[in-house]
Amino acid sequence: MPVRRYGGRYNNSSPGVSKTLSTSRAAGVPSSPSPARSSKLPSTHRDPVPQEDYCLSNETDLQHQRRPTFREPSVEVEVEILDDEPPHRLQEPLSGESGASNANASSGSAKCNTVRASGYTFHTSERQRSVYEALRSLRPLPELQEPRRVKEYSEASLKDSLYRIIESHDVIMVAGAFFGDEGKGKTVDAVARHPRCTCIARVNSGENAGHTVYDKAGRKFVFNLAPSGLLLPGKKNYIGPECVMDPISFMEKEIIQLINAGIDYRDRLFIGNVCIVTPYHKLLDLLGSAANSSTLKGMAPVHGSKVMKRGIRLDHIFNDDETLRQRLEKDMSTYLGLLKVRNLCDADVVRLCREENSDGVLRVPEYVIAFAQAKDKADFLVKLYRDGVRHNPNFPARCDVIYELHAAVLRGEKVLFEGPQSYWLSNARTKFWESTTSADTTAAGLLAASQLNFQRFKSVVLNVHKAPGSSRVGIGACPSSFVPQDFFSAQNIKTLRDLPSATCANFEAVQRMLFRDGFPHSNDKARHNGIMSPVEYTDETGTYNIGVAMAIASAQHHGECGAVTKKPRVCGFFDCVLQHEVNSVQGPYLTISALDRGDEYDKVGVTIAYVYYNPEGKQVDVNGHVYKNGDIIRAGDPVPSEVALYHCHPIVKLIDGWRDNPIAAAKRRRNAPLPRGVCELLSTIEYFTSCKILSIGNGPNGDDIIYLRQ
Repeated sequence: MPVRRYGGRYNNSSPGVSKTLSTSRAAGVPSSPSPARSSKLPSTHRDPVPQEDYCLSNETDLQHQRRPTFREPSVEVEVEILDDEPPHRLQEPLSGESGASNANASSGSAKCNTVRASGYTFHTSERQRSVYEALRSLRPLPELQEPRRVKEYSEASLKDSLYRIIESHDVIMVAGAFFGDEGKGKTVDAVARHPRCTCIARVNSGENAGHTVYDKAGRKFVFNLAPSGLLLPGKKNYIGPECVMDPISFMEKEIIQLINAGIDYRDRLFIGNVCIVTPYHKLLDLLGSAANSSTLKGMAPVHGSKVMKRGIRLDHIFNDDETLRQRLEKDMSTYLGLLKVRNLCDADVVRLCREENSDGVLRVPEYVIAFAQAKDKADFLVKLYRDGVRHNPNFPARCDVIYELHAAVLRGEKVLFEGPQSYWLSNARTKFWESTTSADTTAAGLLAASQLNFQRFKSVVLNVHKAPGSSRVGIGACPSSFVPQDFFSAQNIKTLRDLPSATCANFEAVQRMLFRDGFPHSNDKARHNGIMSPVEYTDETGTYNIGVAMAIASAQHHGECGAVTKKPRVCGFFDCVLQHEVNSVQGPYLTISALDRGDEYDKVGVTIAYVYYNPEGKQVDVNGHVYKNGDIIRAGDPVPSEVALYHCHPIVKLIDGWRDNPIAAAKRRRNAPLPRGVCELLSTIEYFTSCKILSIGNGPNGDDIIYLRQ
């Protein structure tokens, strides 16, 4: 039977909470208690510390082949569940001693199929309780009472709202405003249907993005690099030269969907001189990335080749083989050098690929594994691209994309740029630099990659966010999340199928406890300070910290997973601190997707500020500003980098839900007045972020959108 792998979550050496600095008391944060006994869990948001995480079979392998992750040192507990079915409960906490003995009990090949412990617990730790005790008497911010007046929003027609914006601009950019998977596809589809919008383009990044679209027949298409306008007759779709493409994957995963559906894409899709993602880029990603931190699409390695001008572009494949071979051999030296340094052979790489695919999700394609096995790797690639691209009659047409986009705008047509990922995943944003993608996926990055004259052509950005249940996947700090961003990855939970179905399955009960007990003074404005209490939720499978319970319940209930990786996404509160910067940089327009989820919530939480608190009293210097315990970071203040954000805690304003007046498209009458809870939520977001909310999503269908009168 296959081995189902789950990481441990125990830490035996987390330091206690030290005394709060005097500045904390000045801000209303009391001194923390004297150092508590060692806890089993690091603080919810903390600095990453490298920890060796990969388990191999012998000392030579251990010396050369470990893959680092960024977690605090923890007791290494190795657990094997020899069962074809998902377990019905998560692991029970073990003591450090018993955990160590379990680790020592594993040996040989079995040890290679286990995962090291992450340092997280599912229950509430002493450290979490100590942090809460230090913050619970924080004086309520006056901003928690804002806005004083709730606006009344009314529904507008598509023509009077979105189309008016489109018609007054030449270039329309749909950009993610959080950490990806915000539901941009619905807005892209709405813009693309405008009669004068003739061109839809992806102008940067690669197949690590993912958009789901449906045609009129209800058929589902998942595109990673192909523009979403491919399903609309009469529209031209472009993939620009600043994009990076694995042409084999593109044909096998994306073009095949169009072929099987009988959609003729020959006059709809055109590809520029893109940079090529090769199999060795994807293997470099596998060997060099922290566990579960990457999409394994080769993004960082191929952008490295691009910057060093060593890789290949699409035109190289369509010209002489000898030049192609020479460039591949030169660029491949990085991969071959890594194998030598790590003392890895081809068989080792193949084994790692098979292990990555062992749960049934094909993260490493077979042709990549075949490349790893090939004796003459350059010859393998030349033949692969000759047969799969140059001589492939199904490969899309090529053109000078920049020229075509420029010509379209000069003709008076509208051009739509479909943004990959999001603002905060952009490599140009230093705030989350260590956990971003490898391209500039801000609106500025899109415009720069298009090479359109921004002084001549008018452009507008439609920012997209999701609420409730704002989410992100992977690693990195995000103060408004229910648990640390790598919580699921640290447990080696790779897909929603790996979440035991019975655990925290009662979403109704979990969310009720969060808003009733997690914020005990939510109905007392004089005492509610927005700090969440670490209460615990119990069901038949065990006891869980309320943040953990809400993270599991919301991921399962809302089906929150990465569009590309399928990894569970960590949900949280709508974050006005981050959103304010997005709107100040990319313009005021904001569309909120999936707001009909609020029909199932007693209350909806909105983060209006952070409080910095490091239990050890450590100060952090970011851009010359020193953050110390008790400092408040408000919407509109400079957003610090991750080194500070790991120690920031959300201050949450609560808004009553609208259960009795649902807005879901299946239940709502068109043009009916919006519930007060919805109006208060929108008013709060606009007040703290200075945005203009253009529309809200209220269902799964493409036209399930409520446009708001401006």
